[in-house]
Amino acid sequence: MLTFYNIGIRLYHFEILVGSLFNPKAKKWLEGRNDLLEKIEAKTSRFSGETLWVHCASLGEFEMARPVMERLRQTDSNLRIILTFYSPSGYEVRQQYEVADHVFYLPLDTPQNAKHFIRAIKPTKVIFVKYDLWFHHLNEAKKFGAKLMLISAQFRPSQQYFRFYGTTGRAALKLFDRIFLVDENSKKLLAGIGIENTTVCGDTRYDRVMEIARLAASIPAIEAFKGNSKLVVCGSTWAEDEKLLSYCFNQFSKTKWIIAPHEIGEANIQRLQKLFPNSVRLSKFEKGEAKVLIVDSIGLLNKLYRYADVAYVGGGFRTGLHNILEATAFGTPTVFGPNHSRFPDAGEMADKGLVFSIQSEDELRTKLNELLHQDQSELKVDVLKFMDSRTGATKAILEYTNEC
Repeated sequence: MLTFYNIGIRLYHFEILVGSLFNPKAKKWLEGRNDLLEKIEAKTSRFSGETLWVHCASLGEFEMARPVMERLRQTDSNLRIILTFYSPSGYEVRQQYEVADHVFYLPLDTPQNAKHFIRAIKPTKVIFVKYDLWFHHLNEAKKFGAKLMLISAQFRPSQQYFRFYGTTGRAALKLFDRIFLVDENSKKLLAGIGIENTTVCGDTRYDRVMEIARLAASIPAIEAFKGNSKLVVCGSTWAEDEKLLSYCFNQFSKTKWIIAPHEIGEANIQRLQKLFPNSVRLSKFEKGEAKVLIVDSIGLLNKLYRYADVAYVGGGFRTGLHNILEATAFGTPTVFGPNHSRFPDAGEMADKGLVFSIQSEDELRTKLNELLHQDQSELKVDVLKFMDSRTGATKAILEYTNEC
């Protein structure tokens, strides 16, 4: 099966080469790896101390690893941290991440690249996040003598690890010294393929979002915009979400709205301004009676939810639900669309009546009417209890990492 894996890697590289001719993301993926190994070696090969290598597929996985990296940096200032990303969307946003000594793209997963990479960075400890596993890099790190950890991992029976063709994936999993799991079901699945070196400790995302909520500073412009009105904060929205929201817009005349779209390009912001009358961009807001504030910058959303009486999280009518935990970390009543199968936390919380999945404009209007006009103090307490019960993964990972 490893032969097929190697062929697959080469075919994938060829697809990227072809795709780079017309796909900007593929082009960035390719350009980011030009002379990459030589650059990595030049920057890292002289170091010989304790080195932690953390690999993330993209931004979502980065947020899972972030609390671990920051705590380790606090306790050991001499630790060298090397952070790698697979995707341009992760690398481009976090290439200047101050906690890491170096931030790189991950080289293509060939035996030769992996040997070169591991010889250059000399890792003593390795953390991979979730399930972006690359066999040759993991295997070379193992042979080098590094301790390998997989964190915030969650598995489903449909994944290749549990199918007849998943030999290489299973081999990659068996290289880890410790796998930190989100839930008990994942532990049972891994036990079924002979992997017992696991710890169920939850998801570091909960630690991260609860810390953000605890430290969230006030935003005077948002306070001025909200005033004494009820406020619905709509985060990571797509056109499908915004169509539903515009339907409800006139149904709640005394409510104010914040729209923080997934795409903040100029054309999309202008479209939103036409869709929502009496709206203003956050970058141009001073004072006034605008009913809708359109967020035209990134990095604020996880702080905006603190002001929300209700949150609407987008993606559930399109690509898949975005992160609801940034909203629930404040205890905010949260609503989203039906496509949340890739976000099992949402399904679990919905089953418990802590968050709400809707499937139509009428359902959204009904749920907003309920959440805005009835006392939600008990719900908020229950949401925060659930969130607190899921924290602690970072502590468990740190204890193991410091001891190994």
